[in-house]
Amino acid sequence: MTGERKKTKHHEAFLRLFVHFEGNLRAFVASLLPTWGGVDEVMQESSLVLWQKFDQFDQQGEESSFLDWAFMIARYEVLKYRRRQAMDRLRFRDDVFDLLASEAVSVAERQDDSERALQWCVQNLKAREMELVNAVYKDGVVIKDLAVQLGRTPTALYKTLARIRDQLAACVRAKLGDIEVKGEL
Repeated sequence: MTGERKKTKHHEAFLRLFVHFEGNLRAFVASLLPTWGGVDEVMQESSLVLWQKFDQFDQQGEESSFLDWAFMIARYEVLKYRRRQAMDRLRFRDDVFDLLASEAVSVAERQDDSERALQWCVQNLKAREMELVNAVYKDGVVIKDLAVQLGRTPTALYKTLARIRDQLAACVRAKLGDIEVKGEL
C-alpha cells in the first residue's frame, strides 16, 4: 500500500470513529463544564489531540474502546481548560469534577444500552407498524400526506404513532430492566 493510500485509510478510520462517537464525547464534555463556549473550546482541543495521537490508539480493539480513549483525552483537556479558567467563579471543586466525570461515563454507557434496546424493539414491531414508523421517521413523509395515502385522518395517524411510541418506550424500559438483571443486551 502506498504512503498516500495508507494515510487516507488512517484518516478515514479516525473520521469514522470520531463522527460515530462525537455526540457521546460532546455530552461527556458538556457534563463537566458550565458553558457552551467552554464545551466548544474543549471539543476543538480534544479533536486535535485525538487526531494527533490516533496512531497511538489500538485500532484492533473494539469500537467502544475508542470512546473510552476519547473520554480520557477529553477529561485531560477539560482539566487544562479549567486551569486556564481558574479565576472564573463557576469552577467546580476537584471532587465534584471527578464525580461528574464518572457519572458522565456511566450515562454514556446507559445511552448505548438504550440505543441497542430501541433498535431491538423497533425490529420486533409488527410489519404494518414498522412500515408506518419507517415512512414517518426514516423517509420523512408528512403525516397529512401519509394519512390521505392510507385513507385515514391525520388525527387517527397521530394517535396510532403515539401508541407505537408508547409501545416502544415500554419495550425499551423492559429491555433495559433485562440488561440490569442479566447484564447484557
